[in-house]
Amino acid sequence: MEPRAEFADLREPSHMVSLGGVQSNYSVLHTREEWRIAKYFPQNRYEPVWQRNTRDQTFMTFSLSRYMAPIILYILLAFNVSIPLAAETITAPKLYDDSDYNEFWEQQFLFENGTIVTSQFLIANFPFSKQHGLMIATFKKPNKDMIIIKNGRTRDGWDYDPAKQRLSIFQHELSGEHPHYKTSLNNTAAEVDVTYISNQQPIPLILPNNALGLPEISLYAPTAKAHGRWRAGPEIGGAGQGGAWEDLGKGLGFGLHVVQRKSLNNAIRYWQRFTSITSTKGYTPILHSFETPNGERQTVLILFSATSDPIRFDNVEISESNEGTKWQIHAKAGSTSLTGSLTSTYTIGEFLLTDHLNSIEAMVAGSLADVARKRFSTSYSMTLKINGEKTHFEGTALAEEITLGKEKKRKRKPRR
Repeated sequence: MEPRAEFADLREPSHMVSLGGVQSNYSVLHTREEWRIAKYFPQNRYEPVWQRNTRDQTFMTFSLSRYMAPIILYILLAFNVSIPLAAETITAPKLYDDSDYNEFWEQQFLFENGTIVTSQFLIANFPFSKQHGLMIATFKKPNKDMIIIKNGRTRDGWDYDPAKQRLSIFQHELSGEHPHYKTSLNNTAAEVDVTYISNQQPIPLILPNNALGLPEISLYAPTAKAHGRWRAGPEIGGAGQGGAWEDLGKGLGFGLHVVQRKSLNNAIRYWQRFTSITSTKGYTPILHSFETPNGERQTVLILFSATSDPIRFDNVEISESNEGTKWQIHAKAGSTSLTGSLTSTYTIGEFLLTDHLNSIEAMVAGSLADVARKRFSTSYSMTLKINGEKTHFEGTALAEEITLGKEKKRKRKPRR
């Protein structure tokens, strides 16, 4: 079987260390944290305007823009206030005392043979179990039934090892430091190992304490190149640890981190996301669109490039057509603009969490169990305009629609 084009130039993670990442064009070397702030600001949108020295470290701030998120970051930096940054490691859970606190790391990878592997490592204050750990993963090969790998544990059944940057829930592990990460899933259903590398710097997507009350969301691996293997467990008729591993080959996907101090379905009603899985030297788009329970919307589009800093658009409009199978995109960031479209090509699968929890697990999870997911592949075609110069790019994206809470008919109207 010939690999699809988007996987053509991938190499196994052991050989990926030499792959180039996003390069900074700033002439001033910051501390590690300030460099990450600089990477968050698109260079062709926010020019450095002044510098100051503090504690023998050089800091750089940027001119104000018309968009609130960069303004907030600018003000915080100017007054030397702690700024929330995208972590470069799998960090220790925050373990807030809020009754609805929940925090999770989510990973999704589509492999060249059509297999999709998803996992979510969740720490939450459930109604009947504070600081409860839950790992739930899906493994689906083309034309095969979905395999569910899941385990939940009370506080004494999960652990975080700061020396190894490793979160362990039962026998499942998530570990790593930018740019290298690993997910290991292991129970009687199946064992799955995915090693992955992200050339993009971790980046904040949604800041904490935002006006819409959305969760704090960061992309710790905005896009990632992966290699995977698996073997069936005795629960589904496999040999388990005595069996042979099956190679999944090369894959592409992402990793994100979410922190929320109130019930997630009270913050988000609908979450739509597109992540490019086209391996290219051109622009790589990532789009996340949120709708709150009261109908307010926020959409963020980020373009990554191997040769320049990321470009972030907060002024984004999406128009749906063909009964939600095609989307027109219009985005602006200052004088820079982007137009394009995304078209659904095939459905990967649908997943309703409550269908895979027993009565006790559903009771413990409470409202967090009421989540419906639809995953599909899309093609995209976009044109970026910078200073009058147009650049066209296209590719394939892994897409997902997430609905939280009881289903209701959504109005098809432009989303910002």
